[in-house]
Amino acid sequence: MNRRVETIIKNIGKPLFAIFVSLLIGAILIIPTGTSPIEAYSILFKGAFGSWQGITTSLAYATPLLFTGLGAAYAFRAGVFNIGLEGQLYFGAIAAALVGVYAPDMPGFLHIILCIGAAMMAGMLWAILPAILKIRYNIGVFITYIMFNNIAQLFSDYLATYPFKGELSFGATYKVSEKVFLPKLAGEMIDLNFGFVIAILLAIFLYILLFKTQFGYESRAAGINSGFTEYMGVDAAKKTLIVVMISGAIAGLAGAEQVLGVSHRYISGFSPGFGYSGITVALLARTNPLACIITAIFFGALNNGAIQMEIFTNISRDLVTSIQAIMIIFIAADFAWKKRKGIKKQEKKPSQSKEGVA
Repeated sequence: MNRRVETIIKNIGKPLFAIFVSLLIGAILIIPTGTSPIEAYSILFKGAFGSWQGITTSLAYATPLLFTGLGAAYAFRAGVFNIGLEGQLYFGAIAAALVGVYAPDMPGFLHIILCIGAAMMAGMLWAILPAILKIRYNIGVFITYIMFNNIAQLFSDYLATYPFKGELSFGATYKVSEKVFLPKLAGEMIDLNFGFVIAILLAIFLYILLFKTQFGYESRAAGINSGFTEYMGVDAAKKTLIVVMISGAIAGLAGAEQVLGVSHRYISGFSPGFGYSGITVALLARTNPLACIITAIFFGALNNGAIQMEIFTNISRDLVTSIQAIMIIFIAADFAWKKRKGIKKQEKKPSQSKEGVA
């Protein structure tokens, strides 16, 4: 029991420490502007949580980050570093938009399901290609996923700017059918929609899948030691493909939420980096799906509050980007340190066994 409590404290303590130090360094960056860091942060968090509108807007900002964070968390937990979430999100968005605009007339519920299904399928297919290249030809997924992100965004923007351009003067499709609009949760003027509820339910489902089922156990085991899982009779390549497909489908769902619940059409360059921010959300949550809810809301609050801070002070909202970057550095340092300790342990084992034989 004590060991379990110690593990929980460690899992909570490290993210909190990263957040605290990041905010502290952010305060140091604020001082040269002549604004009090306390005043700046109070405006930021008051803008994020100081009113019902602030809270609901923060949750709206958090929704796409929660989807992409869950996609990243599930993949990372299973040992697959899917950094192609941004591209999968873009293809999910354009697929949802095209089905929402051009699908034949049908009942609203079926139309929504079709839009969401198309988005998840598009994200899934775009995620699986680099994984196949890795398994068949041992091509590194990092470079492939980054290239695929750019290809997906540029191709989706091309579709919205030329063959499927709508009535607007810039790159955007026509509006999707009103029957596929996701219901608003806080009034028509605020972007918070039913997608947030879907994201919460998805986080609970993924937690149960990962920690309460045999499939989840095998996925986590593959993430820890793929050789051991193969010894157990688990096909590591097949498991990797399934994990990537699930992760990509979740990222595609994030794109669908933005189209069906926020803009109601595909708009070129709509994502400010939801896929990349989702990776930070997942790592800060230590790849726990339930913890992703908290970290996504925290990042959503930072992004929302930064707008208020920029309006009422002379501090740019880019400060929040800097704070998030500092968090990433701390998280990456922690992962690198753990990796180094693991390598040292592996190096010591052979020498210890030789000493025992001698």
